[in-house]
Amino acid sequence: MKKRRKSARDKGLSLRNKPDEYGVVIKKGKGLIKTALVYPNTYKTGMSNLGFQTVYRLANQLENVACERVFLPDPQPYRTDPTIQSLETGSRLDQFNVILFSISFENDFNHLVQLLEEAGIPLRSPDRNHTHPLVVAGGVACFLNPEPIAPFVDGFLLGEAELLLKPFFDFFAEKTDKTQLLDGLERAVPGAYVPGCHRDGRPFHIQVQYLAHLDDITTASSLLTAHTAFKETFLIETLKGCPHGCRFCTAGYIFRPPRTYPVENIYRAMDDATGKTDRIGLVSSAIADHPDIDKICEYGNKKGFQLSFSSLRADRLDTKILNILSASRVKTATIAPEAGSERMRRIINKNISESDILFAAKRLVESGIINLKLYFMIGLPFEQEDDVQAIVALTKKIKAVFLEESRKKQKIGTITLSINAFIPKPATPFQWAAMMPENQLKKRVKIIQQGLKKTANVNINVESLRKARIYALLSRGDQKTADLIEAAREIGWARVMKKEKTYCNRVIYSEKQTDAFLPWDFIGNRVKKAFLMKEWQQAKAEKISKACPMIDCQTCRRCQ
Repeated sequence: MKKRRKSARDKGLSLRNKPDEYGVVIKKGKGLIKTALVYPNTYKTGMSNLGFQTVYRLANQLENVACERVFLPDPQPYRTDPTIQSLETGSRLDQFNVILFSISFENDFNHLVQLLEEAGIPLRSPDRNHTHPLVVAGGVACFLNPEPIAPFVDGFLLGEAELLLKPFFDFFAEKTDKTQLLDGLERAVPGAYVPGCHRDGRPFHIQVQYLAHLDDITTASSLLTAHTAFKETFLIETLKGCPHGCRFCTAGYIFRPPRTYPVENIYRAMDDATGKTDRIGLVSSAIADHPDIDKICEYGNKKGFQLSFSSLRADRLDTKILNILSASRVKTATIAPEAGSERMRRIINKNISESDILFAAKRLVESGIINLKLYFMIGLPFEQEDDVQAIVALTKKIKAVFLEESRKKQKIGTITLSINAFIPKPATPFQWAAMMPENQLKKRVKIIQQGLKKTANVNINVESLRKARIYALLSRGDQKTADLIEAAREIGWARVMKKEKTYCNRVIYSEKQTDAFLPWDFIGNRVKKAFLMKEWQQAKAEKISKACPMIDCQTCRRCQ
């Protein structure tokens, strides 16, 4: 295996002409399974994704696999040729043996179809023959609900790549006939799902594959580049999952119980970053819940790194973390109250109080972080207009604390609200909830905008409500959704959703009965459906549930 570093002056999306990177793998030789690892979004987004980088590294560690990267074409700043090509050798998608899509978010389902279409590969699995690449997909979005793209995919790999890639490629190498390969894939590879084998309507079950522990695992950047959202930052995952169990969030359920990386593994990753960059990004859904987070930060400081954090809870901002943020010259920090009222935070199981939020804002500004970003959701289950008014009231209270501390510093920054429509997600307690109609969401946005329009230094960003409706369909749909995805390529989503209004309304806007079959029910995640039902009832009763104790499930058995 040979590594190559490219000059920073290089530009473009090919081996000879691409952004500067450390750790690029170039593999040649006969008998290799030529694999296109596709992130169905732009280079900048894909190369910021640790899961994608991990699959790239693991695949190329296999002797019989040559894995190359492909991204959604981006007109600026790198694209010079409309042909979809791999970065490493400039190969077209149809020249690979396997196309492996790594999909983290449902909104990229559309891009999967776009990439296949632009590559001249038949969209539907039954329309492809032995001359076409095998189309495989994995990633978190796939083991939440793969059904909206199932007709386009020959096979899914559901679970963590460390357990799936080697058995899949070993089995692929054994089979010369595509039909035999697909017929036997589920038996040979636990976690594999072949939609074409389940057209008879009989019940079946696919168990998502999870690592039992992370003792021998390190998840960190395989490649460094200046052309990502995290410029020249070496990313290290510290923990998989989140113990807090916010009822809207998949991370707190599909990865339950959370697993922490041993501190020694994280130290080794930091050692590996030495000499490549001076920036370390610690990544997880619950950074401060790693039991050795103080030691990790101390080690990073001693190595001379600037540390940043992907997420921090308002009730976890202690002095050490604030000092690290200040030392790293962070100028913007994020607080995610999610809801304005205590009632709504009980409903969503966001176990932080208003005093926690205000104290966090105060401490952040005291530490020299002059800009705050606040995440809120609207359209949550059981939400009332008073709860939306509470977003305005809480923001004004945060502004008062922010202003008081900023004056002491003689420097006033900006508060930015990010307003997102709630989308019910599979494998969460809110999977049975309905999404709020767009006209009601617009009224809630107006309440917030009107309530804060005279509040200086407060900006409001509202994520597209139209797109949220599409994402809800992609998140909750069954295989019929594939027809809509395909049609939208021709006539656009607005016309498609109007034409299929009855189906879309049923998927998006109807509350589901807990005994009803859901499209993703055949997937076995770590948490039992009965536990999700219990949490759904807890939400209705406006009750907080305890966080996951992060111990062995056989000892706890709370969510089994």
